[in-house]
Amino acid sequence: MTLIITVASPLFVIQAGDRLLTTQADGKTQQFDDKSNKNLIYEASDGILTISYCGAAFMRGKPTDEWIAEQLDTRIRIPTDGSDPWAMQLGGLGEQKQLHFDGVIKRIKEKLTRISQGELLSSGLTIVIAGWKRKRDKWKRVLIEVSRSRSSLKLSNPVGFKERPGIKGNCGIDMVGSGCRPETEAFFDTEWKAIHERQGLPDISAYEQYVSDVRDAMVATIKFASTIEKTVGANVHTATIYGPEYQSHMCCETHFFSDMPHPAVIETPTRIVSVADAGVTGWVLFPDIVKAPAYLVGTEHTQGRFTILRSNGSPSQAGVHHFQQTVPRRRA
Repeated sequence: MTLIITVASPLFVIQAGDRLLTTQADGKTQQFDDKSNKNLIYEASDGILTISYCGAAFMRGKPTDEWIAEQLDTRIRIPTDGSDPWAMQLGGLGEQKQLHFDGVIKRIKEKLTRISQGELLSSGLTIVIAGWKRKRDKWKRVLIEVSRSRSSLKLSNPVGFKERPGIKGNCGIDMVGSGCRPETEAFFDTEWKAIHERQGLPDISAYEQYVSDVRDAMVATIKFASTIEKTVGANVHTATIYGPEYQSHMCCETHFFSDMPHPAVIETPTRIVSVADAGVTGWVLFPDIVKAPAYLVGTEHTQGRFTILRSNGSPSQAGVHHFQQTVPRRRA
């Protein structure tokens, strides 16, 4: 299981989640993969979305994030022989017509409804979608939760959505997963109240600090949850979509927060270099490019039709200032 927290403010949208997959063996929870991925960023024809899941970790033998990616992007073909999707690491796979924002939600609902009950024997599946949708020259924030329980063939009602007062109006907050316990909610509420004790946003630097403070509170909450719930990991990935008035274009940013190093090996035609620690990214599904989850050193910029995505990796090290390489995935 996991913990996914999503905040949809009038000023920004942030989604944060851990990266741990666990299994049950002899009645005990065991770590299966701490480098998994549960997040996708999708540029629709009329908006930008961040998508995360909790629950069933595999669909038809594939990691659930890969299954979601395939449902949203028809260019993607995940290898079925256990190999890694190297060809999609920085894949220009040919341009395709992107779904519109509501089309993404509709497709996910349809695919979730069609999942056989046998795929959900041990756990249900919840997918949280958030972002900004453009309609009649105005941008609207969206936060929606789609779920299927293991005992039902129908979609379930949202269970993690609440509202909290914030700057510029109420904020939609969604918290789902095995880590969503009363103690976790109380921890986040304390962090949220502390942030909102100060008043107003006098300038752009205060706006950026506000976004950073909320993101840090979400990360701290997931890390806290990992100390009381074995199925939640302490490695956290965040996706921040800034408000449409922040810049002339839509701006999205990802960060990776970890308590342990993630070593990676860089293979080039002329040499092999090891780095002691690399950041980890999620899926990027843009009209002209697809990026699979990857190790990242330095900062990577991806240009969409109207979105600039800034992915933040680990600092430069061992003479390496920038590199990106697909993360090997464990499969069921």
